[in-house]
Amino acid sequence: MAIEERPPYAYEQGQSLAEVAHSQMLALIDDGSWSPRSRLPSETELARRFGMSRPVIRQALAKLRDAGLIQSRQGSGSFVIGYPDAPERAPETVSFPAIGSIVDITSFVAFREGMEGEIAATAALNRTPDDLAAIEATLERAGHHRSIAERSQDDFAFHLSVAKATGNPFYVNSLTSLREQMMMGMNLSWNLSAGSADYLSVALAHHRTILGAIRHQDADAAREAMREHLRWAGARMLRGDKNSEAAPRPPEQG
Repeated sequence: MAIEERPPYAYEQGQSLAEVAHSQMLALIDDGSWSPRSRLPSETELARRFGMSRPVIRQALAKLRDAGLIQSRQGSGSFVIGYPDAPERAPETVSFPAIGSIVDITSFVAFREGMEGEIAATAALNRTPDDLAAIEATLERAGHHRSIAERSQDDFAFHLSVAKATGNPFYVNSLTSLREQMMMGMNLSWNLSAGSADYLSVALAHHRTILGAIRHQDADAAREAMREHLRWAGARMLRGDKNSEAAPRPPEQG
């Protein structure tokens, strides 16, 4: 399906131009106008189509890239990966079973603990300064958004940025392929905790602790911080457990 020009969307109160552009681009991916494997127009062309500046377009594209929805290839431009459940599944993704019960959720949380614990540990050993900057950027964006959908997107972007810091494409493709299941769990967690003023601050504190361990190249601390974060989030999601409000302790400086 060809990538077509869209009329400007209405601005929501408090939205930045980059957030408006990001929402428009998400809608184009959602409705199939930007289909998997299609090549995006240049930044200049997108700026003209959306009536926004190139820096704004660049920010919106960065959010899509962080969320694993598009991929940039050196010298070739950006291409749509799309959602894992899109009709034309991108060849880089694999299929995982859908989640339809509490048993499925419990199994998925345990699976994430094992996989993402090792992802965090590997990221601590392999991260580059650019990787650290990318993870920090996801934390900088988080906390500024109020809607559950945006907070879930920021949450996924953080976990994907940690996977990218491993330098291992199998980890990155695994998380990209799991986006549907992860977003389902994240949306559920944010919905259940909508009335809890501390949920966002504790979740961000967990993410900062994981980043701190990765920054100090402490693989054991990064693994345990990620596992503890996922155990905490899983408990809150499954049982509404509020006994684990405190963030894990940051790694020792040294």
